[in-house]
Amino acid sequence: MSHLLFFLLLGQDQLTFHTDLSLVHVDVQVSQDRQPVENLGKESFRVTDGGRPQNIVYFSHQQQPLDVVLFFDVSAETRPAIERGAEVAHTALSDLGPADRLAVMASGRTQDHCRPRLMSDFMGDFERAGRDIAIQVIPPELRAQIRACQVLSGIAGVAQYFLQKPNGNRRRAVLVITDDQGAGTAAALVRNTVRDLWKADAVVLGVLVHSGNSVLAIGPPHRGARYAADQTGGDTLTTGDAVDGVREMIHRLRLRYSIYYALPQGRPGEERKIGVKLTPAASKQYPRATIRARTAYVVPGNP
Repeated sequence: MSHLLFFLLLGQDQLTFHTDLSLVHVDVQVSQDRQPVENLGKESFRVTDGGRPQNIVYFSHQQQPLDVVLFFDVSAETRPAIERGAEVAHTALSDLGPADRLAVMASGRTQDHCRPRLMSDFMGDFERAGRDIAIQVIPPELRAQIRACQVLSGIAGVAQYFLQKPNGNRRRAVLVITDDQGAGTAAALVRNTVRDLWKADAVVLGVLVHSGNSVLAIGPPHRGARYAADQTGGDTLTTGDAVDGVREMIHRLRLRYSIYYALPQGRPGEERKIGVKLTPAASKQYPRATIRARTAYVVPGNP
């Protein structure tokens, strides 16, 4: 959630900050025939909040620095990716820019809880990060662990990690390495995780490793990386190589659009629906375009 950012666009590039305007940030991906659409402008989008049209006050493309959490969902299927953890993390580092930051986390089971472990905190010093990763980001005991946790539990932990950090006008992403398999997910976990991701203004990107397994469960449906990606406007990619998948996802992340509009009045804690569409002219130019954007946000403040 970018309601702590205060600025107006003046002219083409000049930003002037104000303390009397709170903004809602919507991170948007536009693609056609599985290829990103890169040449759209502010006038190409229509945004609604609770069904009401909103005026876009700031628009950017490929300009924001990235805060990426690389999250390993430990399971039998993802074990090969875990064992290549240093290579995967090095790939992420090499595809990030000097203003970007990377943290690394992995799921872990204690006797009573599933909670993510922080392996490497946000670092802008990529040389140091590379040395740390080369030493061993994913320890042997975690590589050997094949008793999986709910992937959404791990994503929830990453959302909490983001909420503890100042946003600083940075594009936030949870990049999950997972097979996205699992039993039914409790409704409370689903709801709380999605709300925390909205509050953190973070998109979920899933690198889904091939899995021939399927999990049958009686009860609530499984909600994992695909579901979190849908709710946050993120994306998923099924691949046999986690390294290639990470590289492609960072490429897609870099090509997303950022849209800001003034925060309408609302009750603190209220969930408000967001709608993003292309204008008729843009839709005519890209008739098969698909848009991925978060479905809602939470009005800031204590209810």
